[in-house]
Amino acid sequence: MPKVAILITTMNRSGFLIRLLRYYASLGSPHPVYIGDGGDREHQKRTELAIEELQSQINIHYHYWPEINDRQTLKRLGEVAGESYCAYTGDDDFLIPDSLSKCAEFLEDHSEYRTSQGRAVLFSLKQPGPFGAMDGIGPYWSKKEAEEKTGAERILHFGQNYWVPQFSVHRRNEFLDDSIKYREITDRSFGELLHTFTFISKGKSKFIDCLYLLRQGHDARYLLPDSFDWLTGPDWYPSFQVFRDSLTSALMETDEITKAAAEESVKQAFFAYLAGGMLRKYQSKYGQTTSSKQNATVNGKVNIQKSLRELVKKIPGTRQATALLRNAKASIVPRHVDKMTKEDRWAIRAEKGELLLPALLHSSSPYHEDFLPVYEAITGQPVKL
Repeated sequence: MPKVAILITTMNRSGFLIRLLRYYASLGSPHPVYIGDGGDREHQKRTELAIEELQSQINIHYHYWPEINDRQTLKRLGEVAGESYCAYTGDDDFLIPDSLSKCAEFLEDHSEYRTSQGRAVLFSLKQPGPFGAMDGIGPYWSKKEAEEKTGAERILHFGQNYWVPQFSVHRRNEFLDDSIKYREITDRSFGELLHTFTFISKGKSKFIDCLYLLRQGHDARYLLPDSFDWLTGPDWYPSFQVFRDSLTSALMETDEITKAAAEESVKQAFFAYLAGGMLRKYQSKYGQTTSSKQNATVNGKVNIQKSLRELVKKIPGTRQATALLRNAKASIVPRHVDKMTKEDRWAIRAEKGELLLPALLHSSSPYHEDFLPVYEAITGQPVKL
C-alpha cells in the first residue's frame, strides 16, 4: 500500500492541529504527517507536547519555520517528505486515511492522471473552536474530476467549474514541479489559482467514490481578501503575470501548441473563472436586503440554513454555496416516503450517499465508517444509533 505524505501548514492554531493529530493517531494512520509551523512560541510548545504524546502511534515530522510564508512552507514540506505521494490539508481539516490510500493506488496504475480525490464535506460547529456539537454540514464538493483530453480543454472547464485540487493526492515529484512558481508568487489568491490551474493543465484528475475530505468553517479560519480588494490591490497584476506566463508554458509543453494558442486558452479559462466568481461574490455581498441578513440570526443564534451560503463562500476556493444550501434544505427521495417512518427516510437518503449529518451517521451510508472517527474526534462523544 503506498503511503501519502500529509502536508500541513499551521500558524497559531495548536488546538485545531492537536485535534487533527489525535484523529490520525486514533486510526493508526499509516500516512506520515509533515507539519510546517509559522506560529508563536506558545503554540509551538503546545504542539510539541502533543507530538511527544502521539509520536509512538503515528509518524510525525515537525518543523518550526516562522520566517517563511505559507506558500514557501508548503513547498518546503514537499521537499522534506520522503514518500512518493502527498496531499495538502489545513490544520482544521480532515483527510480520510483509507481514501488517501485508494487515491494513491489509482495514481500508481494511471500515469495520465496527475491528481485523484473523493467527496468532500463542509461542516460547522455550534460554538467557536475545534470541539463541540455539529451544526451545519453539507457537500463542499460531491464529484469533481477533469477527464478532458487536452490541457486547454481541462482548464476551460475548470475555470467554469472551479474547485480546489490542492487537497487532492499528488505524486510528490509532480507536486514539487507544479510548485516552482507557487512559492514565489506574492498574492495568496493567485497562489492558490496558480497551483490549481497548473495541476489541471498538466494531467487528468480522477474522482474516486469515497469520503475523502472534511473542511471546517469557523471564525478563526484564514480568509482570502474580498474579490474587489483583490482586483484593485498592488500585487494583483504582477501576480497575474506570473500566473499567465507559468500556465502558458505548462500548456505549450502539455498540448504541444504555440505560445499564442496557449496564451489565448489561459485568457479564456481565467476569464471564465473571474466572470463567474465575481458575479457570485457581488450577489452574495449586495444581493440581499438588510432584513434578510438579519433573519440569519434568531434570538442570538445562527440559523444554519440561512447562514450556510455566507459561511461556505468565505472558505477560500469554494464555489459550492448554492448547492450546499439546496442540499441542506432538500433531498432526492421517492414520493412514497411520506408513508415511511423518519428512520426509513434517512435510510434511503443514507444509501444514496447523501452528505448530511443524519445520513452520514446512519449505518447504511457508504461513508458511515469513515465519517464516525471524525465525528467522534470533534464531538468527543461516541455515536449511539
